[in-house]
Amino acid sequence: MGKQALVVHPDHATRILLEQWVRGEGYRAQSVSHGDEAIRLVMHAHVDLIILDQQAPDSECSDVILKLLTHPKASRIPIAFVNADADQPPIVATSRTLH
Repeated sequence: MGKQALVVHPDHATRILLEQWVRGEGYRAQSVSHGDEAIRLVMHAHVDLIILDQQAPDSECSDVILKLLTHPKASRIPIAFVNADADQPPIVATSRTLH
């Protein structure tokens, strides 16, 4: 059984692309379109890495990050923030840089 990555992005095509990328890195991939779905999934399944859309509406992204970083089951899961904006770097930060 390999490591499990969770991709959270509202755009279906981007989710597929990110799933393919994490599979290429040796992860099994699952994706959801919204932060609330991600939180529910993390609470009920094993996840080793979360790939989160950095361009989600500020309140949603902030709420998801806060819930994940403060929940005992999810607080140690690394979070990578991605940005599909061509003018920005594709990976903006990880949860390790937030602590």
